[in-house]
Amino acid sequence: MLCEGLILVGVEANRRLSPARSPVKPLTPSSVKILMLVEAGVIGFLAYWIVSEYIFNAYFHDYIDQLLGTHGTTFTAALGLGIGLAGSAIAATLYRNLQHAKSRFETIAAPKIRGAVEKILSNLPTVEEPQRASFVRAPMPSSMAPISRSQVTAQVPVSRENEEKKSNDAKS
Repeated sequence: MLCEGLILVGVEANRRLSPARSPVKPLTPSSVKILMLVEAGVIGFLAYWIVSEYIFNAYFHDYIDQLLGTHGTTFTAALGLGIGLAGSAIAATLYRNLQHAKSRFETIAAPKIRGAVEKILSNLPTVEEPQRASFVRAPMPSSMAPISRSQVTAQVPVSRENEEKKSNDAKS
């Protein structure tokens, strides 16, 4: 199996640190699921009832029109304020959960990651000087060293035809 000192990276770390791999499995009991469905059905039925009452009952229709006509801006303001406050509360809760998750991740994973990074950095070669574009002159081998013109003597191979021509020219 894995050693304690072994540092997990990549897919293996994600698999082992995933909440889905937790020994405690989240479970919604079937009785709670049934209760949620019953509540949704009741809410749907009441909404249908109010809409049908508004459409088919003239007195209810007049009452709603009068109520919204005189207090429409108040309802709009209250609804907007409610949505704004609810959205702010949800955003604050999500932000708090994010900060909590970050702090937990740092306490769990940061020492392992920091140790791995330090180990990798210790294996890298160190640079004493800042890196910049510079050229280093290497000593040239003696065969490539420049020679003055007085020292240059080149041997040129002479073909047989040229030797014959030279000898013929020298005789004449």
